[in-house]
Amino acid sequence: GDNDSEALSANYHWTWRDVDDLRTPTRGVVWNLQGGAGYASGTTTPASGDPSAEEKGPFARLYGRAQAYLPLGNSFYGSARVELGQVIVNETLAVPDTLLFRAGGDDSVRGYAYRSLGPELGGATVSGSTLFTTSLQLTHPIIASQPDFLWALFVDAGNASDGWRDMRPVLGYGAGVHWRSPVGPLRLDLAYGQETRKFRLHFSVGVVF
Repeated sequence: GDNDSEALSANYHWTWRDVDDLRTPTRGVVWNLQGGAGYASGTTTPASGDPSAEEKGPFARLYGRAQAYLPLGNSFYGSARVELGQVIVNETLAVPDTLLFRAGGDDSVRGYAYRSLGPELGGATVSGSTLFTTSLQLTHPIIASQPDFLWALFVDAGNASDGWRDMRPVLGYGAGVHWRSPVGPLRLDLAYGQETRKFRLHFSVGVVF
């Protein structure tokens, strides 16, 4: 069905870095945690077409992301990421789409368009209350004399859903060329989305704030 909702919330973001280089880390961990709480109100129209009564109530939003870097020897570098999100709310209460989750894109699951992964409703992708993504990546300089230019192999997985029981991670994997530029890592990745059976080119620049 359709929903019309609004919410007032307070949020807190916390980032902790323990890495050898803020611009292009090769060893260490970066943590990003977010927490929020608020009060939402809205109406939901079920598929039957009969509007339900307006619902009001509290909700909480939790999000965490951990990125780890490790040199593996012989100029090989490994990195891993785990990302989790959860909106805690009464299932009859509609929360605005902007507070919910989707997956897909350069820093999520490569091989899929930005925010294209989530639960489906009436044939359309919508946002979900639960998020999970993960990534493993291996890089190595293309030539020893230019250590800032690397090739990369990676596999990503994840999705968004309405609850952990409905979580169905999809895979994306591929290869790329990365440059440790003065402003941060520049990445050109070609990824294959196993769910869509299509290749997608991803271009991104990581800037440290």
